[in-house]
Amino acid sequence: MNDMRQAVRSVIAETFNVSPDILADGAVADDVDGWDSLSHTILMIRLQNAFGIQIPESVAANVETVGELVSAVVAIAKQ
Repeated sequence: MNDMRQAVRSVIAETFNVSPDILADGAVADDVDGWDSLSHTILMIRLQNAFGIQIPESVAANVETVGELVSAVVAIAKQ
């Protein structure tokens, strides 16, 4: 499961061209340069494509931290 968490962080890091090391569980969009509403949508699409999942709009709109996003994607992928 740790590999999945790392894979999700890698997609996030790749999307924003940052090191996964700066993506602490408590990091929010304002902590990452370029993470705005458009790039958030792009990130959701990339995560869906990378893991073959559908992220519900309610999840995409309500995750506040990187840790919450990683946990949500892992939980959805397990379904």
